[in-house]
Parts: sequence; C-alpha cells; structure tokens
Amino acid sequence: MVTVLTYPVVYFLLELPKLIVNDAVQGDNFPRNVFGFDFDQIPYLVLLCCTFLGLVVVSNGLKFYLNVYKGRLGERMLRRLRFELFQRVLRFRLPHFRKVSSGEIIPMITSEVEDVGGYIGEAFALPAYQGGMLIVQLGFIFMQDPLLGLAAVSSYPIQGYVIPMLQKKVILLSRKRVKNVRVIADKVGESITGVAEIHANDAAAWHSADISDRLYENFKIRYEIFNRKFLIKFLNNFMNQLTPFFFYLIGGYLVIQGNLSIGALLAVIAAYKDLAGPWKLLLSFYQMTADVSVKYQTVVENFDPPDIHDTERLTADDDVKLDGDVKFERVSFSGGAAGQEVMDISLTVPAGSSSAIVGPDGSGRSEVLQLAAGLVSASSGKVLIGDHDLDKLTDSTLGREIAYVGGAVHVWTGTIRDNLYYGLRHRPLVPPERSAEEKKKYKRRVNEANQTKNPVYDLAAEWNDFAAAGVNNDAELDEKALELLETVRLDNDIYRLGLQSRLDPSMNDAFAEKILNVRKSLAGRIANEPKLSGLVELWNRDSFNASASLAENLFFAVPSDPEITMDQVPELEEVKKFLAETGFDQKLQQIGQKIAETMLELFANVSGDSGLLGSYSFINQDELPEFERIVRIAKSGQQRPGLTDADRSRLTGLAFKLVPARHRLGVMTDDLRDEVIEARKKFLESVVKSGDSFVAFDPDVYLPPLTIEDNLLFGRARVDRRDARRRIDNVIRTIVEETGLRHPIIYAGFGYHVGVSGSRLSAGQRRRIALVRGLLKNAKITILDDIATGLTEDDKTLRSALREVLSEKTFLYGTSNAEIAAEFDQRFVLDQGRMTDTG
Repeated sequence: MVTVLTYPVVYFLLELPKLIVNDAVQGDNFPRNVFGFDFDQIPYLVLLCCTFLGLVVVSNGLKFYLNVYKGRLGERMLRRLRFELFQRVLRFRLPHFRKVSSGEIIPMITSEVEDVGGYIGEAFALPAYQGGMLIVQLGFIFMQDPLLGLAAVSSYPIQGYVIPMLQKKVILLSRKRVKNVRVIADKVGESITGVAEIHANDAAAWHSADISDRLYENFKIRYEIFNRKFLIKFLNNFMNQLTPFFFYLIGGYLVIQGNLSIGALLAVIAAYKDLAGPWKLLLSFYQMTADVSVKYQTVVENFDPPDIHDTERLTADDDVKLDGDVKFERVSFSGGAAGQEVMDISLTVPAGSSSAIVGPDGSGRSEVLQLAAGLVSASSGKVLIGDHDLDKLTDSTLGREIAYVGGAVHVWTGTIRDNLYYGLRHRPLVPPERSAEEKKKYKRRVNEANQTKNPVYDLAAEWNDFAAAGVNNDAELDEKALELLETVRLDNDIYRLGLQSRLDPSMNDAFAEKILNVRKSLAGRIANEPKLSGLVELWNRDSFNASASLAENLFFAVPSDPEITMDQVPELEEVKKFLAETGFDQKLQQIGQKIAETMLELFANVSGDSGLLGSYSFINQDELPEFERIVRIAKSGQQRPGLTDADRSRLTGLAFKLVPARHRLGVMTDDLRDEVIEARKKFLESVVKSGDSFVAFDPDVYLPPLTIEDNLLFGRARVDRRDARRRIDNVIRTIVEETGLRHPIIYAGFGYHVGVSGSRLSAGQRRRIALVRGLLKNAKITILDDIATGLTEDDKTLRSALREVLSEKTFLYGTSNAEIAAEFDQRFVLDQGRMTDTG
C-alpha cells in the first residue's frame, strides 16, 4: 500500500517542473485560479515551487519508511532462516556428521545466508517500488511524446536478452566459488583443531601448500567472475548512454519543428535521468536474485538429508516413563565409526540389572550402546525399553530417562558448574521476576521471537531440574554434585582449582569472613611454630618480603583488575606519576638494564630448550633479542635514537618481576630495600587511598584480586627453602579441613572456567566431569562406554562405586576387557558386529 502511494507522488514530481517552466515562467493571462484562490505570476511560481518541495519531502519520507520496513523484514527472515538451519543441524542423525564437518556448516549458517536474508527484505518491495517508478516515468515520457518514449525503451529488449545470457555463467561460477570457500573453511577449521598434530609432525608445509592451492582455485574463479561482471556493467552503461543520444536527436528535431515544447523536452530528459535509477536497480535486483538463488540452493541441499529427524522429535516436551527391560530384537545397523556394522543383534537387559557389553574397538560395542541410548537408529529390527520403541520417542524423553557417557566426551565452554548441571537443563522452569522496564524489554524480545518463529525460552530463568536430580534447591544440588565428585575421585582436583579461584566477597561475605579467620589461625600457627615460620614470609608493611616480587614490595598492593599483568603495570598513569615523583623510574630502569645485561651475558648462547631460562621466569628465549637491542641503545648513551617509552616500560617491567630470594643477581642492596619500604608508604597514601585501581595488602581485609589460596596464606612461601611450597600447602590443607572450609572452597571451584571446550582441564578431568554430569541426571538407564576400563585399583574402585550408585537402575557398561565383565550381572560379547557370547 505504501509503495502504491508513492506512484502518484512521483508522477506529480515529474509533471511539476514542466508546469513551472511552461505555465508559471513562460505563461500569460494571469492570475491563475487554484482551489478558488487567484494567484498572479510570482505567487503562482512560489506556490508551484513550494508544492514541488512538499512532494519531495513526502516522497523521501515514503522511501525512508519503505527502507526501514525492508531492513526489519530482512533481519527477521534472516534470524528465522538461521535458526531453522541450526535446528536442522540438531535434527541430523549422528552418522550424518561423519559426512559434513563443522567447518562447512558454520559458514553456511553465519555468512552464506547473510545475502539471502537481505534479499528477502528486498524481494517484494524493490521490484514493486522500482518497477512502479519505471512504469510511472515511462508513462510520463510517452505522455509527452510517443517517439521519445520509444527511444527511452529502445535498449531494454537488448539488455533483457544479453544480460541474462552473461549472468548465467556468473551464476555457475558463483556456485563453484561457494563450494570452494566452504572447503577452505573446513580445512582451516581442521588445521586449528589439529594444530598440535601439525607441529608434532612438522606438517605445516603440507597444510600451507594445501590451503595455498585452494586459495589459487578461489582466485581463478573470482577473477573470471570479475571479468564477466564488469563486461555486464560495461554493456549496461553503454546502453544507458545510448538513449540520451536519441533524446537529443529526436527531441531537438521536434522542438525545431514546433511539435514539442522546450519544457516538455527538459521534463523528458529529467524523467529519463530518474528512469535510469529504477532500471539499473531492477537489473541489479535480477543479478542479486540469481546470486542469492545460487547460495540458497547450495545451502539447502546440505541441510535437507533424506533421513533427517522430524521437528517434533526435537521440540516436543513429552516425558514418557521408560520402565522395563532393554530389548534388542534382531537389530542391524550400519554407518558407525569406520563404517562399522552391527548385524542381527538380539539381547535383553533386565530392568534394574547391570550388564557389560564387551568387545574391542570396531566390534560394534559402541554402536550397540548408542542404539540403546537412542542416539542412532536401527537399519532393521527394534530397540525397545519396556514397550517403547526408542526410534519413535522424542529427545525430551530419551534425554531425561537415559544417561549416556561415551568414549569421546565433550565439555562445554563455561564453568565447571555449567558442565556438571548441563544434563538437568531441559526446559526453563521458574521465570525470573522482572521490573516494569525489564518486563517491557522482555515482551519485545518475546514478540520478536514469535515474529521469527524462534523459541521463547528464557535464558535468565531457572533451568536446573531439581526434581530430576532428587534435590530441592541449589544448595542441595551442590551437595549432591560434591558427593558424586568424591565418588569419581575428582573432588581433590576441584579443591585445587577452588584454591586458585577468585572470590567476590560481595557475593558471599560469610565465606570471605571464614577465610579471614583461617588466615589469622594460619598466621598464629606460623608465628608459634618455628618450623613453619621458616617456610613463609607474611606480608608486613614495615619489612621487605624477599620471596615476593619487587613490584609487590614497592606497591604493597595489587591491581584491582586481576587481568592486569605485571607487564602492563608500568603503563598505568598513576604508577608512572608515582615512579617519576619518587625517582624510582630511573632506579627501576637501571635495575632492569642490569638484569637484562646479566641475562644476555648468561644466556645469549644457551639454547631455548636448556631449561635454564625457565628458572628466571621474568624473561624467556624469545625476549632476549629485544632486550639485546634495548641494552645496546642504553649503553651507547646516544640521545638519538634513544630509548623509547616502550623500551623504558619493558626495563621497568623487568625490574618489577625481580624476586630477590630467587633471582640472586646482586642488584638488591640493603639501602634499596629501605628505600622501597619508605616509598611504599607514599604509594599507599597517594595512590591506593585516593583511587580504586589498587587494593592494599591488609591482614583484616579480603583481597578480591588474589586467589583464595593467596588470601588464606597472606604471604609468600619461601622460595629459598626446599619444598616450602609443598609443605605450606599441606599446612593450609590441614587448617582448611579443621575449619570446615574444604567444601566451600570446592564449591568456589565449581565456578572455575574450563576454557574453550574444556581446554584448561586434563583429558581425565573432562571424562570425570562428563561422568558426574551423567550421574546427576539420576536417569533410570545409565550407559557408560570406555570409562575406567583399566585393571588398576583406582579403576576397580571407581567401577565398584559406580555399581553402588547405580545399584537400583539399569546399567550398561561398555568395555574391551573381558575380565571386567565378570563384575557385572551379565555380559554380551561382540565381535565383528555380531554377538558371539553371552553369560
């Protein structure tokens, strides 16, 4: 409707210039009567010009509205399209992921559909608007003179025939380019995933050549596309310039013959100038349609496999109770890892019993367990639990009733708590309370989700299914998680991570207060036991701590932002000012220069793998050349080129890292220690008290930038005493146990960030976290594959603990070790995809 409103506006915008020239400027017999009012020539001219200006405003206003509407529509459709593609990925059957990689799928969802979304916004509005403009302007030209109208459209048939012919080849090339870029993305992603293998096998050259070859292929395709696109552009421009030639020739002849007014000729030329825009945009729209069609087809063909699950399987929220035996009725399956097949398997696992599925890798063991978990579907036969065919159940039932932990676990990027409770987050359970403004924003978010067919699940809601885990609240859930962590013997690891975690005392002031109490107890024990006092140097405002860095001694404080490293501290403005005022800038640079000179003298000819530099943690092999340059400039004494500010900061940063008890380089004198102690008082007064960028060491205050362990100790273990760190750790552990702080510290460790895909955890830690995640679901059927399958005492103990935890549940355990099968109620032995023995 809005588009149609623009048509008469545009027509009058074309008509008015002619009226102004012919009637208001060259006309006579004034006044003119407009809507009952008489206007002389000048007022009439002003009236027409103001009307023209008003129509310009209306026309641009309508364009503005249309553009905003198109943008909003395009973004909504793009969001819907991307979500649809993502949901289709979740509906893929597992074997399909052995045919496509994340490197191919990700660019399809993120970048390749970007143009499709933009096109959807233009799909109807652009041809309707620009096509209408074209018709209006052509109609206006034909109204002035039919011959000029024919001249205006004379090039259209040629353009309409030639351009599609050329565009067809561009479309094919574009399709080829999209597929090639997808392969490049896949290879780059694979190189990132396997970068350790690349370095370990010195295969960087091979991968570089592979990528270079693909990039050259991409270059050839794009170069050919450019040639053809610019040829199309050349033809378009030529045709568009040919038409004015006819206007001047034919229009000029008609004016000379008196068959056309000058005003009409000028109006036609002006109309044609406007005509070029819509025609050009319509041709671009055609090209865009062809380009988007290619991208859409190449995307769709990858997201529409014939065996994709129904949407209902993913979105349904039913919860069928799976009571009864697990039964395989003549089940066959193909498409497992390495093309593994399972043939004609029939077995029954009684409800509440434990069974071992035995077989080496490639025997079909993993496939049988995945079939029992409903992760893959049988090619023939049925997998039943009770009377329910797993292939006909939805994810909401399978995910809640069955816990599966396979050989290759995945840990999500986030905290340990996020990963432990991941199996309980099926649907949002308790919505958060929102204030008026927040509620308004939330309603808008829900409205947009509905408009784009996205789910309206609220991420801020309470998702943890306490009932499924058999608890009532977060505290009980933490307790249950801790109990299971102790079962799988991961609690000590989480405890250590908790000690290295930082705590925000505003979130748990009671815990912070307990840590302060332990700090005092520990300080008292260190003071009263001579053996302990020799292991630790506590923070004391009036004494120098030789086991701490020079920066810690000088500032007697730490940056409030724990992300600020010691290399960045010299760049802080308040630090610069303090160092300049106290003269420590020069002293520290001299210390840094002396350290650098010593390092260069000692290690210039030492290979990087010698390990000697490792004991001097403030400098490494890669930094030696840079410090060699800085020292050379500093010793030359030349003003130009002198040391830059960055060079001085590096020397200062080097001095900051100096730990006198560890780095015995002879740069710390008693006088310098006294100066440091004196200067720290000024720093505390001038910087720490007046701002919030540093937090001072205070025995009565919890220090958020430090770890929990540093807050407990409130000092540094002596670096010049053998095993001081280990021995003081034992003391801390003892006091923590005595004061009942161990569990709170473990809970603090729940907030430890595991890195991308758990990269900050060991493989064993990741497997045990996945195991606890599965056990927390408290599912009726638990399936474990290749977990604790060794014959060590640790693995035996863990298996025994798992059987005890799962004693009243159906438990399927996959192992390649036949001896372990004797620990279970029954066993099923597989070989080459067939059942060979039961017992």
